[in-house]
Amino acid sequence: MRLALKLLGIGGLMVLLLIPLALLDGLVHERQSRAADVVADIAQASANAQRVTAPLLRLEVEREVQRMERAGDDPRFPLQPVSRTEVETLLVAAETVEVDATLATETRRRGLFEARLYQQKADIRARFRVPALRALPGQQSVRIRDARWVLGLGDNRGITALALTANGQPLQAEPGTGVVWLPEGVQAVLPGDWAAGSALETQAALTLTGTSQLAWLPVAETFRWTLAGDWPHPRFAGFALPTEREVRADGFSAEWRMSALASQAPQRLAACGPEAHCGGLEGTALSLELLDPVDRYLMTDRAIKYALIFLGLVFGAVFLLEVLRGAAVHPLHYLLVGLALALFFLLLLALAEHLGFALAYALAATACVALIGYYLSGVLGGWKRGLGLAGLLAALYGALYGLLQSEDHALLLGAVLLFGVLAATMVLTRRIDWSKVGLPRTGGERPSGGGAG
Repeated sequence: MRLALKLLGIGGLMVLLLIPLALLDGLVHERQSRAADVVADIAQASANAQRVTAPLLRLEVEREVQRMERAGDDPRFPLQPVSRTEVETLLVAAETVEVDATLATETRRRGLFEARLYQQKADIRARFRVPALRALPGQQSVRIRDARWVLGLGDNRGITALALTANGQPLQAEPGTGVVWLPEGVQAVLPGDWAAGSALETQAALTLTGTSQLAWLPVAETFRWTLAGDWPHPRFAGFALPTEREVRADGFSAEWRMSALASQAPQRLAACGPEAHCGGLEGTALSLELLDPVDRYLMTDRAIKYALIFLGLVFGAVFLLEVLRGAAVHPLHYLLVGLALALFFLLLLALAEHLGFALAYALAATACVALIGYYLSGVLGGWKRGLGLAGLLAALYGALYGLLQSEDHALLLGAVLLFGVLAATMVLTRRIDWSKVGLPRTGGERPSGGGAG
């Protein structure tokens, strides 16, 4: 009965300790949100994440339409032929777009938080073919009234430099795109008369800054984007991964290739038109994110998720010492040890904001191991027992760090660790008569069990 009550009390303490652990988890998310706000503030003061749309050809097509209309509202008036001019806007995707770019990164700090900025220097080459325009029934003539080169961006404030040519002739870029679903970007008037089937080759040298993320919309029959950067921790995402990539200690290089057969970008573009929201086209973005190699808030949050298992293992080790060595441990002792284990995560979070995650983890773990080992040496009646539990606790902290570092193998490592702990517990307690544990002892006898016998 006493054993059952003791186990029930330990379980209750673990449930009680979930309260400070939940508060710590909330604190982690609060600091994480604060860090995201600072990144947004830095981006707002410089340039946001950039999403570049491959160059488009925007044509204003003028059609002379003849209709039969009455001279007035009276139905007795005869119908007369009336000529009217109608203007529509067409967006034409390029036949080929080739982008060769480099990426230089910079870290901006504000207090304890930081943001990753970049500068992309891109050489953008595009080849267009003016589509054939045919007069529909009732139309007398069709002509291109205005032709413009259009480049959509995520944030115009990031434009540092832009030099543009069309068929070898320099063009003057203007802000805006004239397309509702491209609120940010630049355009340039293409002089001359553009007959159906005529070719247009454009080249743009663009220097563009942004924050954290960079993406391209591959709106072309054939699209190629090569990028070389100095950030060693890129994350490739979006509609398709690079066909070739290399990540090194000093940076990365990647190449994306996309055809219209895969992206269906020209068809998606035709469905969008110049004024509709173009969600289908936005889903084809090829993107890159500059990751923090060790996100201190994410790592701390992951560590807290293991806290309950951690408490159970430490409490279980202390309880086994009670059973095997006859030590008397009061529930208050368990509570203080549990609070020390919970404070490890608070120390980890606070130190990580100043020292980095690895050093913060080492210092917080060392402090908790020393404190709990010293405390239990007095509770258990001997420094050897306290030192043994301190060694076990240090091993658990080492195992936890390994789990945090090996995200892909965390489940495997965790399963092996728990199996090993269970096996050790079964070996150590295989000779214990649990029916006699907790009964009053006579003659100073201790529970049988333990060792290698």
